[in-house]
Amino acid sequence: MHLSPIPALALALTFAGPAFAEDAPAKKPRDYKVVCATNSKDGSRAVQGTDLVIEAGDKVKDAVAVEGNVIIRKGAVVEDAVAIRGRVIVEAGAHVTGDAISLGGEVRIKDGAHVDGDAVALGGQLKLDKDGDVSGDKVSLSFMIGGKDMVRGIIEKALDDDMRCHILDDEDKDV
Repeated sequence: MHLSPIPALALALTFAGPAFAEDAPAKKPRDYKVVCATNSKDGSRAVQGTDLVIEAGDKVKDAVAVEGNVIIRKGAVVEDAVAIRGRVIVEAGAHVTGDAISLGGEVRIKDGAHVDGDAVALGGQLKLDKDGDVSGDKVSLSFMIGGKDMVRGIIEKALDDDMRCHILDDEDKDV
């Protein structure tokens, strides 16, 4: 007999819930915003604090946004698209040859868009339009308690609240 791990996961997250329910002191608004972007020699692009838009005709190896969205327009081709605390949006006519993944956000595959690999949303929703196509696995993991998504809370706790831009290129190995 094979037992499902879902009840054990639900119980563990239930006990972990009070740790995330603490009253946090009001944060002072920041008077600055970290915005970074880089392109690598292998055709990858990465940004932090803003959206990464891959335009028609662009061919990108990896598209990564930290605290921003990855938006893939019609006619663009991306190998893998990853958003951390953001969304991956694959518009009609766009093509992801690998995976579309969001940690702490949603993955949206619009009508006429195609993902050859997996579409994964952890701490958010996977939204697949009627004519959106995903060849691999379709995974969406959220766990709501009291209106809060516990998976998203775990992801946010795991990431540094005061994250700074540390995007390194191959030439920066000495740093």
